[in-house]
Amino acid sequence: MHRIGSRISLLVSLFACLSGSSFAQSNADDEVDVFVAEVGSPSQLGREGSYPTGRVGLSFLTTICNQGQKRLDWYGPMDDRHPFICFVIARESDGRMVQISDRSYVKHGIVAANSTLCGSCSEPFGNLLGLGCSDTYSTGLNGDRYTLGPPSEIDPWLGVWDRQCSLFDRGFPAVGGAAACDENRSLTGFMADNNFGPVGNRIEINDVELDVSGADYYAMTYYVVETEADKVRDDNMGVQKFNVSRFGNNWSFSNTGPLELGTVLEQWSGATVTSNSNGKDDGRVYVAVKVTEPTPGTYHYEYAFHNRDNGRGIGEISIPVCPEATISNLGFKDVDEDGTNDWSAVVAKGALNVSQNNGNALEWNTIYNVWFDSDAAPEPASLDLVEFRAGAGAPDFAVTAVAPTGIFSRRLPSTCGGAPDLTANGRATLGNAGFELTTTGNTPGARNVLLVGFGPATSYGRIGCTLWSGASARSISVARSDGAGTAVHALPIPNQVSLEGIDLVLQCAEAQTVAGPRNSRSVTLSDGLLIRLGNSSAGCP
Repeated sequence: MHRIGSRISLLVSLFACLSGSSFAQSNADDEVDVFVAEVGSPSQLGREGSYPTGRVGLSFLTTICNQGQKRLDWYGPMDDRHPFICFVIARESDGRMVQISDRSYVKHGIVAANSTLCGSCSEPFGNLLGLGCSDTYSTGLNGDRYTLGPPSEIDPWLGVWDRQCSLFDRGFPAVGGAAACDENRSLTGFMADNNFGPVGNRIEINDVELDVSGADYYAMTYYVVETEADKVRDDNMGVQKFNVSRFGNNWSFSNTGPLELGTVLEQWSGATVTSNSNGKDDGRVYVAVKVTEPTPGTYHYEYAFHNRDNGRGIGEISIPVCPEATISNLGFKDVDEDGTNDWSAVVAKGALNVSQNNGNALEWNTIYNVWFDSDAAPEPASLDLVEFRAGAGAPDFAVTAVAPTGIFSRRLPSTCGGAPDLTANGRATLGNAGFELTTTGNTPGARNVLLVGFGPATSYGRIGCTLWSGASARSISVARSDGAGTAVHALPIPNQVSLEGIDLVLQCAEAQTVAGPRNSRSVTLSDGLLIRLGNSSAGCP
């Protein structure tokens, strides 16, 4: 497993320069720069139902530091000028990193404490976060529904929010008439405390998601700050690992290990993480991939997609695959409990296309997962991410990762009808002394000849079958079919660098005598097999 992970990391590093973007968002200000300094352990602020079928509402403390060259607006609603604090709870278990919280509501900044956690700070408490100053929002403040709003109201790429007709403007339930959109707060403290239920609008998690033995749990925050440039946003994400325990219906949490900056996907053991944004027009999506080889020649692919701040959302993900590759055991996970909107998958035109259903896009501040098995090995590839909503920018953008494009044999179907099948027992790597070819469906006891050539295909004699190995084909092995009609041909591959990347066309011919006045000979051709020799040649043969 370690060999595969190391190889993937190297391939991605070599290939990453092909898909990077040199643009920045339209309102970027290089003087603005914050970083997460602290993420507290979660606390249970409410629950509904009883264990193990209940649901809890959580919150946790966060601290930000202003390391830029400009004081930052920190006004509370209904003023538009403030940051936004986002939350995700993730779990790593059974080789997969998933988001187990819902698409949680977002905390609207209200005031800057201007503390000294980051060092020296001379700014007073108020509506500006001063140079070098820190600001901490306690668990209670981050869980206060009076200043928690829907993420759909925010443009995370530009860091802006329109108070008009917002939840704070409308109230809950919404007030009637013009007051619902008059830019004056209608949401009252009483509404926030009593009308959302015990868990609503907080970080919501089902009991069963917290009750997984041997799992690792992480709390991640992300600060959205207007005009902060994409190039310095990675440290706006802070990730804290924590432990979980339960006492009856109540959950308890405690931090373990240090705070880590960046996407939580970087904490996924054995995964490689890359990312890209849609140029200057929309935000960044991280792609993590982990590939294992549970049995020789079968690869298990795990993908996780974290939309950090792409406001248009992702509606389709296209993963390149070799046309001859098999895709099986496909799975998908999002952040809701609605099975009717799970994404669908189709393999067509050299790609596995996974696309949204019923408007369930990969929205910002969410992580979705896709996994499958394949007989194709991981190779560098460019995944295409298609924007869900129309906008001024490009309809899609690419993220470099790895994909099942490393298949090194391709079946060339017979034109004879009912012909024997020819398969390889693995990959024809240089120095593979045990490489073999097997043909099945032969006449028991018949003489079976392995032909090799470089093509092009030609028609074979009066029977009209395709000789894939071409007119220059020659015999390199002879075997007898056993009682089940199976013949095995040893084809040891020399350890010669000059063979790297060469494509061979192989085919078996079965010859037998047909009883009759002249004892004529009958020849049956198997299907063909195109095999690529070598250890590192990428692409589909």
